Amino acid sequence: MSSDIENLAKQTENLSIEPIYNTNWCDMPAEIKVECIGKMELIERLSLRSTAKDERSLVDSQTIKFRKGEFRGNAYCFDASLYSENGYELSKNLTDSSNEAFEFVRYIWKVGVFENLKISFYGTAYTRKMKKYTGEIKAKNVELHYGDILILPMIVQKLNDGIESIMTYPDSRGAPNLDFNKLFAIPQIQNVPYWHIGNCDQTESLHRVAKMWIDRNSKVGCTFQIYIFADGSFKEFLEHFTERIVSKNEKRARIRTNNPDRHIILERGLIEIVDDLVEIPQFFRLMVISVEMKESEYDDNCEKWISKICPEYREENNI
Repeated sequence: MSSDIENLAKQTENLSIEPIYNTNWCDMPAEIKVECIGKMELIERLSLRSTAKDERSLVDSQTIKFRKGEFRGNAYCFDASLYSENGYELSKNLTDSSNEAFEFVRYIWKVGVFENLKISFYGTAYTRKMKKYTGEIKAKNVELHYGDILILPMIVQKLNDGIESIMTYPDSRGAPNLDFNKLFAIPQIQNVPYWHIGNCDQTESLHRVAKMWIDRNSKVGCTFQIYIFADGSFKEFLEHFTERIVSKNEKRARIRTNNPDRHIILERGLIEIVDDLVEIPQFFRLMVISVEMKESEYDDNCEKWISKICPEYREENNI
């Protein structure tokens, strides 16, 4: 046995093994470069991308995962913050250049896959850019802040299939009403498990969403939340579904769907009013539930779900 090992060692020493490439980047085969690019942070990829056309093509072919991404733009400035899975942070700031800003956005959206994505676009320049944008936005959870009502469906239509949550906030109260007919025709809205609208004045939103779920036989667990300053949402919901009501009180209403296995429940979030001079929004949560859910299983901790749609409430109450 020992002689066999010695003979093998001698044979190995006599082998002439030539490297298939030198250690210089330009000498590496494309498949090795791609593997290296996959391990690079964004700033390294951007640097490599600027070196040559061939390298740009390779860099652009590889996606990069972000834990969080934030894009904010208006008529005067643009800034972006990107956080990688490894904790690396990159910030970019521009002034008075929607063209340059959106070129950066276009590239990041092309290669980026986001766990959490926040987009805040204000001004008609960004609405025009989004209208022309044909790429996909790949994200798991998306938060959208907007000034122009037209930009909302444009962004939502670009989201990937399988989006898990869509959170929308108009710039201020009194903004033009959402076009629910247009929004409800978008597959991402039809299929998203969680959707909320903050700062809204449209009292018909609750029964419109419930009607969409009934028509589409939406899955158990689908959730819609809204906070609204106008009165009448709860009453309109009850009037719209009079023939479907299973149970109701001042806090909840439960209705039948066309599926014998599923109900829809509307919950009103009641919070303590500490100052009569402060206008408090009304909070509502709508969910598709199993017909077998008992009243004893209802979640009475409205503060927890209110804090999801209203971060200010979470911060004020340390939730």
